[in-house]
Amino acid sequence: MTIKILWVTLSLLTASFLMRTARAEIVVPVQLQPQNSSQSVTLDVRNMSCAMCPLTIRKVLQGVNGVNEAKVDFASKTVAVSFDPQKTSIDALIKAITNAGYPAVVQVQ
Repeated sequence: MTIKILWVTLSLLTASFLMRTARAEIVVPVQLQPQNSSQSVTLDVRNMSCAMCPLTIRKVLQGVNGVNEAKVDFASKTVAVSFDPQKTSIDALIKAITNAGYPAVVQVQ
């Protein structure tokens, strides 16, 4: 009889432990901060003359706080920039590129 009681107790404790573990695995983390909004702009860029120019422009834009991604297209002389408008602006992007020696303007579509 004592073995049966021990067996039942052990089974109940194991089941209780497994249920707590299972619950912990199903908990979905709550996002505490709102997702950053993202805005995109395509800029026409002048003075790109060699293969190093796109690398320079991308590096300059990566240094601007709020820039998520910069895709420079040497053939079309453009750069597509994804950025957080709460941290930077189109004017700040244009200024950074222009100060690096590559005058830029918003592409007219």
